[in-house]
Amino acid sequence: MPRPSQYLFVLLAMLALIAISATAYAEQKNVGVLLSKEIAPYVDMVEGLEARLGNVEVQRFFLDAEGRPYSLSGLSNNPVPEQFAAMVAVGPEALRYLQPQMGSVPLIYGMVLNPLNFYGENRDAICGVPLNLPVESQLKAIQQHFPSIKRLGIFYDPKNNQAFYDEASGFAVSMELELISLQVRRTPAKLDIVGELARPEALLFIPDRTIISKAVVQHVIKDAYSRRIPVVGYNTFFHDSGAALSFVIDYRELGRQVGAQVLSVLGGGTCPGEMPPNFTAKRNVDAWRVLGLPDGKEAVDQSEEERDAP
Repeated sequence: MPRPSQYLFVLLAMLALIAISATAYAEQKNVGVLLSKEIAPYVDMVEGLEARLGNVEVQRFFLDAEGRPYSLSGLSNNPVPEQFAAMVAVGPEALRYLQPQMGSVPLIYGMVLNPLNFYGENRDAICGVPLNLPVESQLKAIQQHFPSIKRLGIFYDPKNNQAFYDEASGFAVSMELELISLQVRRTPAKLDIVGELARPEALLFIPDRTIISKAVVQHVIKDAYSRRIPVVGYNTFFHDSGAALSFVIDYRELGRQVGAQVLSVLGGGTCPGEMPPNFTAKRNVDAWRVLGLPDGKEAVDQSEEERDAP
């Protein structure tokens, strides 16, 4: 008859096998990543994602100009969600492609503006890091860098970003900041600006596909220079074009933020929801000097800790 110590030995061995199997299963979890295009910002994001995921296997897929998936790995060209523990959509086209076919496989996105356009009002299904910067954080950064400004003009197309303007209006009241609506409307021949361009003391561009035009942006910045009005943009293009202040997202850091959400899902957690991207307010020293702006607070790093602080 087996002794109690033998039963204990068998039990411990079984528990060890279960633990080894669970570890092996975790290590075998793989993640599929679909990039909307094979361009540098998206690749930078995925490199940050992969760095955060560590030993988790990642397989990349891309969409071509016709919206067809392909892979450089030599394996399947089609990202089949059921073959992965989770999928990551990089960019709007990838999210549009994957969202209808995910089933029960978790989908996490990055590098997408206005993700609700893809999910409707089903907010529980949203999991990822958008390109939308928190409205209040933008206004606070503008006040920190331009403390004397009381009138801020906002360029936007009401069809795309009326919600942004409405939300900003709510924050502006408590900040004693007057917002001036500069509505941009595209006609077959040109862009029309509706609003008093001479009234603002600073101009804010927000991500809006109607006004994403090099010619338009540079024209407005040049006109603002002539009026000694600083322009605030939202990426390195605006900085390089002469904007006095630009809100810049580090795409690798955004990828690491997405990676943290993926790890949460792979660990058995629920979708962490929508996480605002970290960004830095970057001054253009040359523009600052030409406009004769006073020195003030240095660039503001809108870190996750600052956003979450009470």
